Amino acid sequence: MNIRLNPLAMLICGTLLATPALAAEEGSKQDLGLSDYRYFKVYPHIERAHQAMKVNDETRALSSFEHAHEMAPESVRLTLWLAEAYRHFGHEKKAQALLKRELKTNPQNPDLQQALAAIPVAEQQVKSLSQLQELQKKCDAEPTVDCRSKVGNYAVKLNQLDIARAQLSDPQFRHTKAAQALTDNYIQRAIFRHQWAAADQGFALLDSDATLSEAQYQQWFAILLHMQRDQRILDLQSQGVMNSPGMQLAYAQSLAERNALAPLRHYLTSHKPEFTNPAEERNWLRLLATYCQDPGNTVAHWPVKHPENQQYVLSTLVPIRIQQGDWQGANALLSNFPDDQGLDQRLALSFARKDTQASMELIRKISQMRSLSAQELETASYQMVAMGQEQAATELLLNYWPFEQAGKLQDSLSTRLYSQLAAHPQWLSEENKARLQKPLPTATQRMAQARVFQGAENCPIVRNLLGDLSPQYDAESWSHLAQCYPFQPGLALHAAQQAAARDPSPYYQRQVAYLAYTAEDYQLAQASWARVPASERPNLKTDSAPEMDDAARGFALLTQGKHSEARDALDKARASQPDSPEILRQLVYLNERLDDKPKTREYSERVVDDIDNTLTPQQTLNEQQKKDRFEFRRIHEDSERRWTFTWDGSFGLTPDSLNSSGSSSGAQPNKSYRSYQQFEAEYRIGKNQIVDGDQLSVYSRLFAGSSTESDHNFMPLYEPMLGIGVRWKPLRDQVIYLAAEQQIPLDKAHGESDLMLRASASFFNGGKYSDDWHPTGNGWMAQNLYLDAAHYVKADYQLYTADYRMSWHQKINQHQTIEPYWHAQYNANTGDPYQDNTLGGVGVRLNTWFGQTHYDAFPHKASVGLEYQRVFSGHNRDTNSKNNLFLTLGVRW
Repeated sequence: MNIRLNPLAMLICGTLLATPALAAEEGSKQDLGLSDYRYFKVYPHIERAHQAMKVNDETRALSSFEHAHEMAPESVRLTLWLAEAYRHFGHEKKAQALLKRELKTNPQNPDLQQALAAIPVAEQQVKSLSQLQELQKKCDAEPTVDCRSKVGNYAVKLNQLDIARAQLSDPQFRHTKAAQALTDNYIQRAIFRHQWAAADQGFALLDSDATLSEAQYQQWFAILLHMQRDQRILDLQSQGVMNSPGMQLAYAQSLAERNALAPLRHYLTSHKPEFTNPAEERNWLRLLATYCQDPGNTVAHWPVKHPENQQYVLSTLVPIRIQQGDWQGANALLSNFPDDQGLDQRLALSFARKDTQASMELIRKISQMRSLSAQELETASYQMVAMGQEQAATELLLNYWPFEQAGKLQDSLSTRLYSQLAAHPQWLSEENKARLQKPLPTATQRMAQARVFQGAENCPIVRNLLGDLSPQYDAESWSHLAQCYPFQPGLALHAAQQAAARDPSPYYQRQVAYLAYTAEDYQLAQASWARVPASERPNLKTDSAPEMDDAARGFALLTQGKHSEARDALDKARASQPDSPEILRQLVYLNERLDDKPKTREYSERVVDDIDNTLTPQQTLNEQQKKDRFEFRRIHEDSERRWTFTWDGSFGLTPDSLNSSGSSSGAQPNKSYRSYQQFEAEYRIGKNQIVDGDQLSVYSRLFAGSSTESDHNFMPLYEPMLGIGVRWKPLRDQVIYLAAEQQIPLDKAHGESDLMLRASASFFNGGKYSDDWHPTGNGWMAQNLYLDAAHYVKADYQLYTADYRMSWHQKINQHQTIEPYWHAQYNANTGDPYQDNTLGGVGVRLNTWFGQTHYDAFPHKASVGLEYQRVFSGHNRDTNSKNNLFLTLGVRW
């Protein structure tokens, strides 16, 4: 975890620690009588209250103290603070009532008794500049410590810092405790108003009297960082203050952020802070590794104190040095570790240096200690191929074939091995050839095996591998098999026809024509030739089938809608073009379409990593890269999703508010509720279950409304119903759902069981107009046209809803939006009597997305909103419910 000592964070922390009202023991969690957790919850309200007191903000001060007191009513200190706040703003009666009420609970508490007995008569306050100037004239005529203090503190309250500063120039007043209190008050007001130079002057005054606490030094340090007063910081550090390891780290980080490289390098090499915090030491190491002239040797000679940072050097800093081509620096870092540690990093360094001998020795050493993991085998074999050591990579892969423990990497390892052997059959020994020709369990594995054995001499092996004539074989495999029946033209022709049936491209049609001539089926031969363009009809006697480029063939198959064959071709192409972003991205889409979840996750992770690899200290992601990264994170998250849980609630805030009983809620027939809620759990069975491109799910939901017996019983807990159903999304690219749901009343006295058949659709809510998080920009426009129809079989009537919504999502941080919106809705109920209405609504929602990881986009979302509705027209509707106000809540997990 990267923990940095941010200067502004230090400023805030310093403000909390240095606030006069919370100094020394008063205000500590022991003084407040609170646990760590409750102290953490209450303290921000106390701080806001004290800050509001400084700016004379009555409303904020009282509301913050009152909120804190409500959270911890047993705290005597909070009671005393609240009473003092009441007195400060002239509410003597409220202070007395509060203290009397608390004395009933703590009748013997002397502090409460004393506070009640000592409520003074409030002094007349100076509330204007003219009053302040008049008071200052009187004080200048007859100066005293008390009047200087009053003038200064009134000046602070009125934001007249120059007048407050002038009082401190009086030598008789300057060194008194009242002057110190005024100076501290002056500093805090200057900080609050971002008048950094004034705050700096105030700290300098306190420092001249040697009265600064550690917390105040932290505040002063944060201000000097903000003002970039480098020489002032260095002078003070040379005097032994502002010189903690954390402050040294913060100053160095400030120089790095300003790109002040020369002073940063000098500072890093001239300071040796001893960190007690592992995270701080790790951040210092990161600065050394990033900005020093010789980062590898510099970090190598740094005495790492914390063991976890030894692993950080090994797992992070060494790979960075390798990536940046600093092999000497990487080797210097590794020299601090025993030879049997960091083998993975040593192997990566040997790959980078193309040191084949060292690479093979390290692989041998790792293999002696343990078996290579699938990922290590993937990385090692890929790097060996990249550095021109294809034969060594092939031998390594052969040792682990058939990769039974490789999981999702089995296909990529197999593809790499088979590709190398297909290009270099001489590398396949007789022993390994005997191993590889034994058929593997799945059709996909056997197809890949067969492609290793090219040439007529290997036809017995091909026939053994593919001779079961599985319908799962692709066109290329059938074509390969067709070439291996030289003396059985009937079988050869059958195999070629199977290839052409899977891919009617000219190549396979031409092969059928060749073999049809051989089998003397001239009518078939003529028909096959007719399907081949004239420009691609070669001389039958002299031409041979050309090799097809796998990538081009894969994309061609894709345009023809042959997604499975396209995926196989692109998988093969990826062996020779492993870094092609186009191939990787297309493989994500193909595997998603084919509902191959492991492959979808694997390739989407690679695409995200590929995008992240463009990041450098000098370069960030552009807008398109951010959009692409989020898209593939969303695909990765969606591929892992099986269960989806949702909860929605709409709560009428006025007695006349009524939720319309349209089919969008799936509520009970002929029912309108003031409040309504439902909880649903959905399980995805999978895609391509009934037709290509569909999605099938089963779900269960509980829903209920509020009681109609009393306006006060508005909680949606009455007439609960259980719905169990199946939901089908028949089209891949359109949000249309068909569902059948059995509804069962859980309160037998209300409602009847019924079967609901439902169709719903959502339009215009995709792409840039979707409600999903947008990774770029400050906000986005969203819209949705929702259509819904439900038929109740037993009751024999229908519900209809049409709703159009438009909204603006304004980002307030990196995972929340404020969403003002409007919508228009029509609802109809064909029951007896017929009911319908047309309404409009305006509202605002707070949306929060959460749960994002490195590879997953936000999987969860929560919303809370307020909506006002107006019913414009309708038949057989309650006329008292024309104006409605609702609280809306929603969670998707």
